Amino acid sequence: MPSGDLISQLLALFAVLGVGVLLRALGRGGQADAAVLNRLVIDVTTPALIVSVLRRSGIGQGAWGAVAASTIALFACALAGIAVARALGLPRAAQGAAGLVGSFSNTGFLGVPVVLALYGQAGGAAGTAILVDSIVTTLMLWTFGVALAARMGAGGDVDARGLLRVLLHPNVLSIAAGLALHALPIPLPAWVERALDALGSATPTLVFLALGLSLDLRSLRGRVRPLMAIAAVKLLLGPAVALAAALALRLERPTSEVAVLQSAMPTSMVSVIIAARYGCDGQFAAATAVLTTLGSLASLPFVLEALRRLAP
Repeated sequence: MPSGDLISQLLALFAVLGVGVLLRALGRGGQADAAVLNRLVIDVTTPALIVSVLRRSGIGQGAWGAVAASTIALFACALAGIAVARALGLPRAAQGAAGLVGSFSNTGFLGVPVVLALYGQAGGAAGTAILVDSIVTTLMLWTFGVALAARMGAGGDVDARGLLRVLLHPNVLSIAAGLALHALPIPLPAWVERALDALGSATPTLVFLALGLSLDLRSLRGRVRPLMAIAAVKLLLGPAVALAAALALRLERPTSEVAVLQSAMPTSMVSVIIAARYGCDGQFAAATAVLTTLGSLASLPFVLEALRRLAP
């Protein structure tokens, strides 16, 4: 594990989330403001962060092993989410939502900033986190995730337009740019480097502030038991399976830890959109996203402490 007090670093990010919650409670901000910040993060600061990280460190050694471990955890949680929802007697649409939100993690919006805050550039950890987000979340969500939602809900099939959107996503394009700059390498003017670093470093703060502004506790009413069950799948089973897979694949640190942390992230917000779009229970999906985001306040420090204790 990286040096320093990792728990306090993570709690500092959640303190920023608390500022967003307070602003929402005081009527000084809300969902519309969060949407603006989200768009800024997706289109500007995260691509800048990706280019800045990858042009310096590239993809960490063994990163594809982290992708494999995270993928195994994703499929295990998708099956577990559907099985748990079925055992609780939830309708088919809610089962589909449970499979989506119980498996897909917020690896880009939260995972990459958290890994960067905890590890910096050490061992290519941030580059590995970016690869996991691109393959396990973005690509798998718009292929396997859409197919699952369409089958369990009332939507259509995967179309070529959806796949094209994946390839033209700002994060995917910035990965290509960052790797190209790293491989050639292509020197950048000092002012461009400083601009990329400044924009990229703003990502964690903006992410957690936007989450605080968008949290709506009213969506949890009346469905506590099934929501708690799916949240346990997402926040506990996911990192446990990723850890087992990382050990089986004999991944080295920090690659193994990145795989576990990415699988421990709360529900991907995009999976909520896909659940609703393809006929699954969108309200159940949104409530799970809220609960897992809140639950990660406790689960992520627990996962970090478990990884620390497992360190040789």
